[in-house]
Amino acid sequence: CYKNIADAQAKAKAQSVQRVLEIIGTTARLEEREVLQTINPSDASYKTTPLTPRDPATGDFQSTGDVVAYGDQNSDGTFTDGVDPKYQLGKVEITGADFTKATPVFRTSTNGATQGNTGWEVDFTLNKSGAGKFSEATKRLVNKQLAIVLDGVVESAPVVQGQIPNGSGVITLGTGATTAAGEREAKNLAVVLNSGSLPVQLVREEVQTVSPLLGKESLREGLVAGLVGLIALMLYLAFYYRLLGLVTWVGMGIWGVLAIGLISLLGKTIGYALTLAGVAGIIVSLGITADSYIVFYERLKDEVRHGKTLRAAVVPAFKRSWKTIVAADIVTIIAALVLYLLAVGSVRGFALTLGLSTALDMFVVYFFKRPTVYLISRSPFLTSLRGMGLRSGVAADPLPVTGGER
Repeated sequence: CYKNIADAQAKAKAQSVQRVLEIIGTTARLEEREVLQTINPSDASYKTTPLTPRDPATGDFQSTGDVVAYGDQNSDGTFTDGVDPKYQLGKVEITGADFTKATPVFRTSTNGATQGNTGWEVDFTLNKSGAGKFSEATKRLVNKQLAIVLDGVVESAPVVQGQIPNGSGVITLGTGATTAAGEREAKNLAVVLNSGSLPVQLVREEVQTVSPLLGKESLREGLVAGLVGLIALMLYLAFYYRLLGLVTWVGMGIWGVLAIGLISLLGKTIGYALTLAGVAGIIVSLGITADSYIVFYERLKDEVRHGKTLRAAVVPAFKRSWKTIVAADIVTIIAALVLYLLAVGSVRGFALTLGLSTALDMFVVYFFKRPTVYLISRSPFLTSLRGMGLRSGVAADPLPVTGGER
């Protein structure tokens, strides 16, 4: 019991942080090996068969041949002499590096329980190399046991019923799979498998805890800042370029929808999550996109100033401005690519959104802005609309004709 809610929340927070640190610090050395012999506590060879020691830094067994590991029968996290069975195991068939995805699943008798076992299990998928090795191993070990060894402990040793050629399988959790502890074990195991095996022991240097409310508030303020900047930019463009400013509104709206749609697609396919750094990348690319419109409009002014009609000025103005837009956008994309490859953490999110949004700018400029402005220039009404027409947006005095005195 706690005296107040604050004490309870502080205790829960401390426990959550500690559990996260335990998961991160787990070496997660997952191996699957053939079971050569199961040595129960009642066997005569139990006392004379020592466990194979493991390297404390990497978690590897200190043996190049067969090894002896134990199964944690009483789930106390350590070997209990006379209680936990020992397993003589053969060579490594596959490792955690061969896993691409692991998912915790609760199964009942009606939704595909493995070999009649109900409760929490972990579905896994292997990469191409791992699938080939697993297929060969299961073909060779039909009707034999294949031990699943996590950090030197045999988690389970199911009998191979037949060859598994598709590179997917299930890890069962034993008798405690239906309990809350079984649920935690399945979810934690999925986390360490998805994170990959760590060949080194991590040393804690610093721990910082950021409230989810703080992160959510920062993200919200970043989005609000981007929205305010967008509105201010739109008002300025409408005031300065009139009808062309409205074209910019629509074009940047299309750009925004495509950018958000692409980020959502990345979230669905590769698990990308938009962070505050990613929002910053989008806001920066907002200015780059506006520059692309301004470069075209100013070039259009130059063509009109040299005496061309609006209709005749659009095509050469876009042709000349397009080279500038492509050059500027490609430089930004290359910079974003280099930043993405060299940086780590949230900086990569900034580089990703900056590069993708800049690439979308070229797409929208070419397939929307160019034909739209050209169609407007062909309309006498839209060209001469008082105060808002295309002529008002590119108003420019023609250059004076120079020449000698008569």
